[in-house]
Amino acid sequence: MNILVAGLAFLDMKGFSFNKYDPIGTNPGSVTVTHGGVARNVAEDLAYLGANVDFLTLLEDAPLGQEVRYRLESAGVSLSHAATVSAGGIGMWLAVFDEKGELAGSVSKMPDVQMLEGALDEWGDEMYKAADAVVVEYDTSYAIARKACELAVKYNKPLYVIVGNMSVMLANKELLSPCNCTIMNEIEAGKLFNTKLTGLDGIETLKAVQDGAKRLKLKSVIITMGPNGCVYIDGETGECGCVPGVRCDVVDTTGAGDAFFSAAVITLTAGKGLRAACENGVRLATSVVSAKQSACSKDSRKLLEL
Repeated sequence: MNILVAGLAFLDMKGFSFNKYDPIGTNPGSVTVTHGGVARNVAEDLAYLGANVDFLTLLEDAPLGQEVRYRLESAGVSLSHAATVSAGGIGMWLAVFDEKGELAGSVSKMPDVQMLEGALDEWGDEMYKAADAVVVEYDTSYAIARKACELAVKYNKPLYVIVGNMSVMLANKELLSPCNCTIMNEIEAGKLFNTKLTGLDGIETLKAVQDGAKRLKLKSVIITMGPNGCVYIDGETGECGCVPGVRCDVVDTTGAGDAFFSAAVITLTAGKGLRAACENGVRLATSVVSAKQSACSKDSRKLLEL
């Protein structure tokens, strides 16, 4: 299957505290630098899961940008439509994790997305025609989100949205109605539906969001709940349900949501239903949580039932 992914690449600088994390003190620990960014993670994950991925993104000629390019191409991701700049094409995310591996704080530096908007204008029609499904990081800019919707409607392509900082999504909720499935975590869903979902079980979460999903005319929605699994709602048939999580030893939660998203998208693109998408998402997310890397591995496809 051919999947178009449009969004940004980041470098993740992560610090892990050995002892109880002190937010105002010095914390002995380890520091790593990994390739990240939700769209980059998803592009790599999808390629490892067997999709032919065309990644519309920004890269740079500097050594760090060249390293990002090499890794993506080694995973099988096509960068023939990536826009390259001399500097500033790669975003940066600085994060600190507590002694349990949970995120304690972060700072994000976004690259200038105007060149990405131009690339979508230039190559969008060509790329949509060749794609079986399209994945777009909406929160890069309103122009990208709007164009992504227009092209999806024009070419009748399944559209899936990557949630970023939610600035564009919350200000333009109508752009979610053309999406085949909106996939987000319980915190993001709480913001979208203007209700608190953390601490609720699956049945309570479904009751809290069903009216909101109908009001926003969402075709379908999946809400992940960390170790508690996820819930799903089919806005067209009314089918809904809960899928439990899988117990595991947590090493690093970074990229788990992206892995879940990738597994769900590839399952839906293969013609399977929402429940199968959720079950595969839980399996892949669990494998990422149990490892240090922010993306899945080359043998991850065997974890999925397609």
